[in-house]
Amino acid sequence: MSQTSAPPASLVPRIPVIWIAIALLLCVAGGVAFVTAILMGESLRAWQAYLVNFVFWTGMAFGAVLFSAVLNVTGALWGRPLKRLAEAFAAYLPVAFILFWLLYFGREDLFPWIREPVPEKGAWLSAGFMFARNGAGLSLLIGLSVALTYFSVKGDRLALQAPADVTCATGDPAVLQATWSMQKILSPPLIIAFAFVLSLLAFDLIMSLDPHWYSTLFGGYYFIGSFYTGLVALYLLALASLKAPVLRDHVHPRQLHDLGKLVMAFCLFTGYLFYTQFLVIWYGNLPEETRFVILRVKSTPWEPLAWAILFMIFLMPFLTLLSRKIKVKRIPMILLSLLILSGMWLERFILIAPSIWKRETIPIGLLEIIMSAGFFGLVAFCLMFFLKKVPLVSVSDPRFRELAEKKEERLEP
Repeated sequence: MSQTSAPPASLVPRIPVIWIAIALLLCVAGGVAFVTAILMGESLRAWQAYLVNFVFWTGMAFGAVLFSAVLNVTGALWGRPLKRLAEAFAAYLPVAFILFWLLYFGREDLFPWIREPVPEKGAWLSAGFMFARNGAGLSLLIGLSVALTYFSVKGDRLALQAPADVTCATGDPAVLQATWSMQKILSPPLIIAFAFVLSLLAFDLIMSLDPHWYSTLFGGYYFIGSFYTGLVALYLLALASLKAPVLRDHVHPRQLHDLGKLVMAFCLFTGYLFYTQFLVIWYGNLPEETRFVILRVKSTPWEPLAWAILFMIFLMPFLTLLSRKIKVKRIPMILLSLLILSGMWLERFILIAPSIWKRETIPIGLLEIIMSAGFFGLVAFCLMFFLKKVPLVSVSDPRFRELAEKKEERLEP
């Protein structure tokens, strides 16, 4: 089979055309709402919602792709059937790169240090330098993510010469080994770049909105939260894709249970980083630091929202995922995943909005809902476009074949 040939139909999910149409309709609605808000004089609110959605969906996509890199580095078997679903989020990343540059047109609305420069941070807080360094960082991380996914898919296309058996890779062993070696080479730098680039985004796109506040832990808090979000999104995508026969044959309660344990681990880790940051700031009692926290957890109208976020992304997931059985229940885990993702969106919102929104009401209304739906539609369209073109499982991955062979051995009489 040639490298550019299509994968067997049995390995590609059937995606209804209506789903693709709905995703595109949501994209258009979000774009229209954004442009309309700017034309009607609500540019601050429009750019604010745009920034919240950008850091949420981009962090989530990077976090999901990171799961694939972690599997390659650790050599873990259990998650191999989920690898391709994680790689699917890479399809959104080139779009995210374009969306990042659109922020340049809203820089004067978003970043107060452009209107009121901070002399002691002038060398760093420069619009040209900020967009240049973040653009370079995104280029690096997106390039690694797309390259990792490319070699994974390339190996599958070369391997699928016997489509009746998805565990059989009959391509040239040397070529298949080369694609697998490239994945192992790319995975460690991707993990390192993930931590570095997302920390940079956190400092420049979120922390700089309040240029007099700083936290050295904030970058780590953002990229760990993004991995948490990516894992939950992967969980949701896996649960939504189980009707595909090839995935149902390889994703079993064990995979869902182990992924649930990983989600719980990063739920606790995200909560730990928040508490660590909060504790140091609170007991340090420095005005330039505590003001950031007090505004969000003690001031009207943000205080009720802060408590709701704590419940949605930490308390409820922690209490629910203590149950061993709940991790493999489809409907409860779909609902929990939606709750966590909604909570993480609100968490990104409360990190951004109080720094630039000075009115007495929380700016969450029809505009924010439609724009968020637009970003969701864009991500969903990218995922569906990718999954319609490639096998749903990474058949050339030697760890996937090893897992499939062990399953066959257990089934033999």
